[in-house]
Amino acid sequence: MPEWPIGTALKAVAGSDVSRGFESRPLCSMNETTRSSTYRLTLFLALRLFGIRMMVAAVGAVVAAVLLTIGGDAAIWGVVASVLVGLLVVASLAALRWPPRLLTLTPTGYQVHRVRGVGVRQALWSQVERVDDKPSAEGTPTLVIGLEHARTTELPLMLFGARALEVQREIRARLDSSHGYRPLPPAE
Repeated sequence: MPEWPIGTALKAVAGSDVSRGFESRPLCSMNETTRSSTYRLTLFLALRLFGIRMMVAAVGAVVAAVLLTIGGDAAIWGVVASVLVGLLVVASLAALRWPPRLLTLTPTGYQVHRVRGVGVRQALWSQVERVDDKPSAEGTPTLVIGLEHARTTELPLMLFGARALEVQREIRARLDSSHGYRPLPPAE
């Protein structure tokens, strides 16, 4: 347990049976494997999806304008189309600002979100036997998390963009930590 700064000062001045009334932050930094990490869709792919949505919104806006100019009952459908186009634009901007989560790493395991065809969607680190990267059928690198009983989770690394290497390193570090392995000290 790390030493707490306020408690240390109070113990030195007033003795060890003093009540602090609150807990403060530890002096030492927490290990990265004790916190949860969330990896989201890379900005490049989020922008690509945004562009596709904007093209659909543009077509919808043209249809809405035509329906509104016709008048009568078509004008009602034009208003509905205009509202749908507005909602699509707002949702697209929100998705661009907050790209969807793809992977959550916790101290106990991992969970895959919004990626189809990955295999096992969540598992505990104690169930993971290996972590590899291999080329997929399309030729793009894929992260393969091998589990007990020949089950796997396969994630295309292109979804993470520049953070793909960081994802691999953190998964390996969490796996090592859960199995009790410690990193080697640097060679002198």
